[in-house]
Amino acid sequence: MTVSEAVLFEKKENQVNVLSKAISPKDTLGKDTEKSLRVLACDTSNASCSCCYTEAGIPVAMAFLSVGLKHSQTFMPMVHDLIEQASARYEDLDLFACTVGPGSFTGIRIGASSVQAMAFAAGKPAVPVSSLKALAFPLFDRKDALVASMIDARNARVFAAAYFNGAEVVPEGARPVEEFVALCDDWRAENAPGSPIHTCGNACEMFAPGAGRPDVTPMLSFREVDPRAVAAIAVESFLQVAPEDRERRFIPESLLPVYLTRTSAERNLKT
Repeated sequence: MTVSEAVLFEKKENQVNVLSKAISPKDTLGKDTEKSLRVLACDTSNASCSCCYTEAGIPVAMAFLSVGLKHSQTFMPMVHDLIEQASARYEDLDLFACTVGPGSFTGIRIGASSVQAMAFAAGKPAVPVSSLKALAFPLFDRKDALVASMIDARNARVFAAAYFNGAEVVPEGARPVEEFVALCDDWRAENAPGSPIHTCGNACEMFAPGAGRPDVTPMLSFREVDPRAVAAIAVESFLQVAPEDRERRFIPESLLPVYLTRTSAERNLKT
């Protein structure tokens, strides 16, 4: 399914949500100190998939597709359409970026392997990005608020991490919801008493079900990864490495899935 076909599908069936548009410079996320970077950033870590193309830190085009976990059929056609719409070429890109997890095991594998192959074919670096950090990134400007990034891991468990003023303060992990909530509350009590808590990700409402905690705000508009955040984080990571070390540090082969827990096949393996 191409992006243009998906737009028609949305109008007919109301099952697909696609954003594929030119974005103005003021919509950019983060600051790019290297003006020449051209980046393709992708996310397939959950039920939706998305990508964006940026130049000099400014988003040029973006696509978002949500038809369930059908990334093996939809992801690459969406990326190809995006590159065509942006009048770009893979060989002219400076950097590839992709979320590598945690999240859907299948989605992560598809995204990581696809972007790895594109970067390898183009001979360009590939930067892995945490899906939890990408979810939280648009909220990093909420000064002195604890941002809890949460992805549903089923069975009352979450893949989660927490950030304060952009710094990770509760490390990534796969935990019962109650354990993650306790870790966040303990950190806040010791380091930032009274600070508000903003939750994001598709499990954001699991932190405080109902309206029982006025100090907790589920940020429902930030349930999915914004690929512009993936691009901004990747550029920041790339520029933090000395130029002579970047080729070795960000080889495409290093773009590997991060699951944080065992796959179902591993759990069912009998020894």
